[in-house]
Amino acid sequence: MAMVVTQEQLNEYYAAEVVDQDGGRVGSMGEIYLDNRTGDPAWLTVRTGLLGGRKVFVPLVTAEIRDGQIFVPYSSAKIKGAPDVPADPHLSDNEEQDLFQYYAVQEGPAPSA
Repeated sequence: MAMVVTQEQLNEYYAAEVVDQDGGRVGSMGEIYLDNRTGDPAWLTVRTGLLGGRKVFVPLVTAEIRDGQIFVPYSSAKIKGAPDVPADPHLSDNEEQDLFQYYAVQEGPAPSA
């Protein structure tokens, strides 16, 4: 069973290589974005292309750290085809919803009151 990637692990592996479902290199890890509702780490950006030309978002809920790399269970084409979302300091609710839908992952649970 996969363990949830923690903020501490992400700090340790900053700029680690991100690999796809087949073990192919996608790019380097960029920034971490928090879930708008829970405040937990929810997304990471991956710098793809030559010289890290484009940043795409990948959900952390499906990521695992394996042998010093960040493994994500998507094809390289799926990741590179993610919606263009500006890597601003904060994802809007609509941007986050678009990403949840694109990757077919559920939003995190609502924060407890």
